[in-house]
Parts: sequence; structure tokens; C-alpha cells
Amino acid sequence: MNARKANQLAGKGDEIEHQATERLPAEDWSATDSPRKAIQSVEIGVRVLRALMDCPRDGAHLREVAEKSGLSRSQAHRYLLAFVNTGVVEQNVQNGRYALGAFSVRIGMAALARVEPVRIAGDNLASVLEDLQTTGLLAVWGNYGPSVIRWIDGGLPLMTSLHVGSVLPLQASSTGILFLTHCSRALTRPVIVQERASGLEVSDDELERQVVQARELGYATTQGTVVPGLSALSVPVLDSGNRLVATMSVLSRVQDKHFYSKPKIEKIRSAAMAASRAIGWQG
Repeated sequence: MNARKANQLAGKGDEIEHQATERLPAEDWSATDSPRKAIQSVEIGVRVLRALMDCPRDGAHLREVAEKSGLSRSQAHRYLLAFVNTGVVEQNVQNGRYALGAFSVRIGMAALARVEPVRIAGDNLASVLEDLQTTGLLAVWGNYGPSVIRWIDGGLPLMTSLHVGSVLPLQASSTGILFLTHCSRALTRPVIVQERASGLEVSDDELERQVVQARELGYATTQGTVVPGLSALSVPVLDSGNRLVATMSVLSRVQDKHFYSKPKIEKIRSAAMAASRAIGWQG
């Protein structure tokens, strides 16, 4: 057989294979050995991600992901591998569990930031931070408690491990105290139980004292309980039903003892109330 004839037959074979591949149902693509084909079905991939969304904080084993997503273990593993490679999912090398990764956090936070009430709160926070020349953050309630969805550097450089996606302690942060003040025990109690199981425990009496104080003052403060050397003052953003939408926190160094002066506190509270009224709060 001459070279020209061989090339024609090879081309014909490639065409047949391509046509056969195109006729494969979407659900069969994941059963092939090709990594390229294993990630073609976005809908199946979303089922895997939904399974991870519903798993405990420490993640889920492969068999649990497969069961919840309705896939075989080999199929689920292909999708998880692709998601791990892209940062959407992470795997704990010690126990093998899978959980949503850093890129998933960024996607979720970016989506939340586009929600109108959150955007309004973020804009008002940015304005007051620019005025006060300091740094702050916006937080909402996430799957594991108060979660940072926006970090705004307003001019004060701070050494901190906090970042977008960080989960703040419910019992030890000013943000957490506001969620305890405005949210139901059914929502917050499981997080408290988890925190205490991990070694962070503030007595119920002390938490109640701080809740009462936050309700009376309209804000909550902490000094060095989340990050050593860092103080925070947090204010609530409420909606038309008087429900907590987000918290705005203004940060400073602990040594700047006079930073939170009465005029500055009023500016911070006014920014939160302006955001609240913009989304329908009637207070």
C-alpha cells in the first residue's frame, strides 16, 4: 500500500471516530478514558459540586460524593480530579476527603458581591473606610458561619491572615456577636457547638452580655480576639424585614486606643444605616 493510500484511510478512520464521538449521549462521555471527554458534561460536574456543598466542613470521601451525585466511583473520581487540578476542589492528603477549594470560594464570593444589597453595603463601607483611612471587611452568613466576602484596604496596612473567604469565629469576633444578636439560635447554635468542640469556648452568660450590649449600642467591638494586635468595630446592615443582610467591620491596631472615637463610631453607624435604608430598612 502506497503512502498516499495509507493517509487517505487514516483520515477516513479519524472522521468515523469523530462522528461516533459526536453521537455519544452526554451522560456517556464521563465513561470514556479521555480526560478531555471526562469533563464535557457541565451538568454532571455541577452534580458533583452540589454533593460537596452538602458535605460536612471537613469534606467527603469519594464514595460519599459518588452516592450523592448519582455517579459511579470511577466517574466521580474523574470529575473530582479535574476540579482539583483547577482549584475548584481540594483534597486533604491525610484523610483523602474532598471539599470545595479556594477557587470555589472566590466564585461564590464574587457572585454574592453582585447581589444588590451586598453591593450597596460594600459601597457604603468603602466610602467610610476611605474617609477614616483604614481597612475593613464585609461579611455575610455562609455555610460554616460568618464569612468574609469583601476585604477593603483603605490605607492602613495591617498584618493579618484574614482574607476573602475567611470564616470568622461566632463567639470571638465582633461580626459573630452581631450574628448572635440578630439571627436565630437554630442558625447559630450548631456553629457554637462546632467551635467549642474545636477548643474555642465563651460562656453562654458572657455571650448574652455581649449580645445585650450590641443591641443597646447598635454595634459590637473586639480587641485582639481574632487576630492578635487587631481591633474591630462591626455594625449591622438590615433589610426591610429587619433581618441581618451583612456586617460592616472597621479595623484598627490595638495600640491605637483612641481610634474609635465617638465621631468615628457615628460615621461608621451612619454608613451602615444608609446602606440599610437603601435596601428597604425602615428604622
